[in-house]
Amino acid sequence: AEIGFEDEAGVGVGILVRAGRTWGEVGTPPVVSATDQRGGYNVLSLVTAAGRLRDSIEAHSIASERYIAFLQQVLRGRTRPLILIADRASFHRSVAVRQFVRAHRTQIRLFFFPAHSPELNPDEPVWNEIKYRRLGKQPIKTKADLKKKLDSALKSLQHKTERIRSFFKLPDTQYAAIQESA
Repeated sequence: AEIGFEDEAGVGVGILVRAGRTWGEVGTPPVVSATDQRGGYNVLSLVTAAGRLRDSIEAHSIASERYIAFLQQVLRGRTRPLILIADRASFHRSVAVRQFVRAHRTQIRLFFFPAHSPELNPDEPVWNEIKYRRLGKQPIKTKADLKKKLDSALKSLQHKTERIRSFFKLPDTQYAAIQESA
């Protein structure tokens, strides 16, 4: 079996912290205009200690049926069972999700982190990476622009296996780094 850690986050046009440097005329503080556009996306992601990342960008809030569709996407083509560990969001614990997991118990088992313990989830650093390191310094003016850059940032991170593995080496998440025996 493979162990996966799942989390979700919201990313909005006006939510991201924009920080960085810019140029300006000497003696005049530069002014960087912000957008008054609103809107954003909810994103589901799943990481494994092997450095794999799966994601799904959603235009609407995440409910049981959308979460089940994500689980179906994750299970498609898998040859090994998945032990999934998630936070205690209400849709994770819904009757529909429990029924789905029960119906696919040879492919997936679902467990939960202790309440109020996001620091234990190796998938949490994905959001720090995406929101602040990859999107935080980019100019994003519209929801369509956000979608394009969010998709690009996630696809780029999927190819950085070692970066994803590094999320399992943090003090609170190193318990999840499974060492394969020789």
